[in-house]
Amino acid sequence: MFKTKHFDFKNTFLNLTQYTVPYGDEYTHRQHLPEGIQQDEDGNYFITVGESSTLFTSHLDTCSFSREKVNHVINGDIIATDGTTILGGDNKAGVTILLYLISQGVPGTYYFFVGEEIGTVGSRAALRANRLFFSQFKRAVAFDRRGEGSIITHQRGARCCSDQFAVALADEFGLHGLGYEADPTGVFTDTAVFTDIIPECTNLSAGVWNEHRRGEYVNIKIVEQIAKAAAKVQWEDLPSARDPLRIQRQAA
Repeated sequence: MFKTKHFDFKNTFLNLTQYTVPYGDEYTHRQHLPEGIQQDEDGNYFITVGESSTLFTSHLDTCSFSREKVNHVINGDIIATDGTTILGGDNKAGVTILLYLISQGVPGTYYFFVGEEIGTVGSRAALRANRLFFSQFKRAVAFDRRGEGSIITHQRGARCCSDQFAVALADEFGLHGLGYEADPTGVFTDTAVFTDIIPECTNLSAGVWNEHRRGEYVNIKIVEQIAKAAAKVQWEDLPSARDPLRIQRQAA
């Protein structure tokens, strides 16, 4: 249904980053999202491909207070701006990766959240509205981490995925030529919202540097490499070793 032979990473990313997108303007990306996408009552977009217990996430807003035209500066594989605005690679690199996975028919439920930059507004609202729906997933995977090679195991100091999961995922990426490893220094993104009900929640590097600043840039070749490797990962075979219910009992 979704599989597409050709996917243009560079033009997809450039289209997604034509403007900065403050919270409330995420609807302007509807035209770039796949056919069959649905929207929930809080403005988040989602689509399910096949049968899977994996939730893939990214966010549509950027770290900005107004909608501004982005002037791209391209030097080989590096996409930056003229310095008058941020680029919006956070999180349009992640959106690009998810769009590629969808185009390749990779099974999963894909959520494009609103308002991540102002406190994970969209993902929190989605969880409040449909906790039972999200409880079906064994893993929640965001592509919203800077640089290369990080599999985030802790967000704001709290564990979000097990070491067993991180090692297994690193091994999977290694089979496809990418070096990823466990990283406990995560900050906070949408997957952290689901740690009370989803066993394994992580955030993966997506080829973005200097996020939230005017010096932000993306290496689009690395974004492509991550996406193509992620499409080959056996997501459903990854372990679910972290027990969110046990953690809640210990906290109580």
